[in-house]
Amino acid sequence: MFDFNCDCAQEYGVYKNQKELEVAKYVSSINIAAGFHSGDPLSIKRALEFAQEHDVTIGAHIGYQDIQGFGSRKVELSDDEIETTVIYQVGAIAAFAKAFSLEIEHVRLHGAMKDELNTNLDFAKKVAQAVIKFNPWLNLYINNPEFKEILEKETGVKCAFEVNFSDFGSIRQIRELETKPDTIHFCDVESAIRAREVLKPTPVNYNRVGGQI
Repeated sequence: MFDFNCDCAQEYGVYKNQKELEVAKYVSSINIAAGFHSGDPLSIKRALEFAQEHDVTIGAHIGYQDIQGFGSRKVELSDDEIETTVIYQVGAIAAFAKAFSLEIEHVRLHGAMKDELNTNLDFAKKVAQAVIKFNPWLNLYINNPEFKEILEKETGVKCAFEVNFSDFGSIRQIRELETKPDTIHFCDVESAIRAREVLKPTPVNYNRVGGQI
């Protein structure tokens, strides 16, 4: 089984994004923007209310502090800045979720920060260590299967291998991959509906299991 995920709360002030919650109706986990690349308190609140109503898993969607560029521009960070950038954003969504009696289950990076996670192993290790420092039960979504194996072995972080549905176009093609993904990312309603007709998604979830140990 696969998890289906999509991004939510990627709006800010007068800049609204009404399409994301339409996609969210067909997934099993949503990634809530934490305010650095997009997202504001009201959009985060709406995403959490949606999660509560539709019983979907939630995660923190984090990026570089680049709201003008929607997180698409790389920002050079020191080791301390990488750690605090991760913990600050994950902590913001986790604290907000607590007010709704919810817990976050994963971390998904955005834009240039996500590109760096999947191409720069040293950066990926620092992100993984920051995630573990916040909560060792969280999943880190990653698109590079080689990095996934290394990070899990060398840092102990729990990774979920993610692919983008738009890169394949069908569940059948994804099932044929040599390395099976844990989660599939969706950006549009039509693709999510089409995939949901073939397969009912199941969330990637370590946090709740861990809480029961």
